[in-house]
Amino acid sequence: MSKKPLSLKKGDTIGVVSPAGAVKENYQIQLKNAVNFFERKGYKIKIAPHAFDKSNYLAGKDENRLNDLMNFFVDEKIKAIMCTRGGYGTYRLLNKIDYEIIKNNPKIFIGYSDITALHCAFYKYANLQTFHGPLFLSDFGNEENDEYTVNNFFEILEGKIEYPYNYENPVEYTCINEGTVTGELFGGNLTVLTGLLGTPYFPNLKNKILLLEDVAEPCYKIDRMLTQLSLAGILKDIKGILFSQFTRMEDKEILFPTLKNMAENLKIPVGYGFCASHDKTKATLPLNAKYYFNSSDFELKLLK
Repeated sequence: MSKKPLSLKKGDTIGVVSPAGAVKENYQIQLKNAVNFFERKGYKIKIAPHAFDKSNYLAGKDENRLNDLMNFFVDEKIKAIMCTRGGYGTYRLLNKIDYEIIKNNPKIFIGYSDITALHCAFYKYANLQTFHGPLFLSDFGNEENDEYTVNNFFEILEGKIEYPYNYENPVEYTCINEGTVTGELFGGNLTVLTGLLGTPYFPNLKNKILLLEDVAEPCYKIDRMLTQLSLAGILKDIKGILFSQFTRMEDKEILFPTLKNMAENLKIPVGYGFCASHDKTKATLPLNAKYYFNSSDFELKLLK
């Protein structure tokens, strides 16, 4: 079982970092909206010194993004760390992180998309329970934030839930392989996860329920990545697959045949359609926590 960080309390400080891609040039409005939102909720916000740096497609130099991240883990006043956005860049930090610092300073760390690489590394080398969930600017920088996203974020991170916690699912769901399973859930972005194969940072997925999502990827690339996971022997050892959503696709009409073809030889529960993706509405999911998943008639329950 992973090391679980302490829940958020009103008055806590949330640190904001950019370990991946550079923020958009018009970020000032999003920043103001997000800071005001969290302050109204009773939280303090501390922005990392290099959060808005830019070096081509990266949020500044590797060493500055790394230092911001590590300094916020060391800072005892910061109780949670959020990322401004995803994009690309976290791979470049993995072999420079001091994982003993992460292990000795467990705190809430949340994000999705490219942040999947950090979820993998923190799990493998610091045994830290991290959270697949919203980004600071992308999801909380709007004039009106998504109600489901907001409510679920605070329910989970403030520890306001009773177990088993039953996740509601406001998106359309399709069963691919029927079944039920109990196990630890882990995963994130398919492209990022597959890109870690063959590196020291690919996590142990044996007996996991695998969560997968992606954005703007055509079906042949999804097929290729899932086939790569299969050829690497990953899919034969997992307990189930929950494809949350594949968004902004030009060939979505062939997505389900693609996924069904991949799953037909897997004797495990498989389903498609849950709000943990690049879509507007998203859940906050503790990773490496125990869940019950019913793929036949969608149920996802967080167990104690």
